[in-house]
Amino acid sequence: MNISVIIPTRNRIDFVNPLIEDLLNQDISDFEIIVVDQSINPVEIKNCKHIVLDSTGPCISRNVGAQEAKGDILVFLDDDARIDSNFIREITTPIIKDGFHAVAGANCDTEGNYLAKSHDYFDYRVDNFIKVLTRNPNSNTSRICMSFPGCCSAILKRVFDTIGGFDEQFDPTGAGEDRDIALRLFNKGYMTWYNAHAKLYHIGASYGGTRDVGSRPLMLDVHSYVMCKKYFSPELANALRTTILKSYQRNFYKSLITLNLTRTKFRLYKKLKGLLK
Repeated sequence: MNISVIIPTRNRIDFVNPLIEDLLNQDISDFEIIVVDQSINPVEIKNCKHIVLDSTGPCISRNVGAQEAKGDILVFLDDDARIDSNFIREITTPIIKDGFHAVAGANCDTEGNYLAKSHDYFDYRVDNFIKVLTRNPNSNTSRICMSFPGCCSAILKRVFDTIGGFDEQFDPTGAGEDRDIALRLFNKGYMTWYNAHAKLYHIGASYGGTRDVGSRPLMLDVHSYVMCKKYFSPELANALRTTILKSYQRNFYKSLITLNLTRTKFRLYKKLKGLLK
């Protein structure tokens, strides 16, 4: 099978170039590299198919890359990451040899350490059940999962096209667009495998990307509610809305006691209340 690697980037030329070098040093070579560039002042990016896009948001960026891709398998990477020489082979092998429809890689720290323990997949201390269900394992144990991390994942192009790609209504922040894909894959009966050996070293750039277009944590909560309405019952969606609002309300009350960021916490609560409709 042919492979297309798709990298959205925005104002991170110093990060995307080293990642392309990592791709050029893979232990397999039968793949193309597509960089979809939404930078304010884009410059030429070599050793790839460079597409300049006059828009903002990871969803439209990845969808455009997928439309231009020639591969049977799409691999999605974030621009602020590094990978080992076996990454492309590892992220695609469960599709090529084992018949899975999609693969989630391991999002690790810059030293290659796993971010989670092997036994705590559901032991995630948050009230939002969408975040728990769609959480990437990020441990040293490979398994079937209900996740699809946009920063390190692979999917059959025909499956990607069938489920409709990334939901561009989640742009410009994105914020949960990959969790939405994961739920759609599961809902349509497609199998996703988490491969702990497909390790991505996530640098976490402090600038660029969608950092200047809105609050991703806030919009992830909003989009979680949107996903719940799409894939679950109205009763469960209403319960999640109440849970999310109570969480922000608690943060506001705590700020009254500590006199720390009280106005900010109140504005976030009011904004969220207006968005959760």
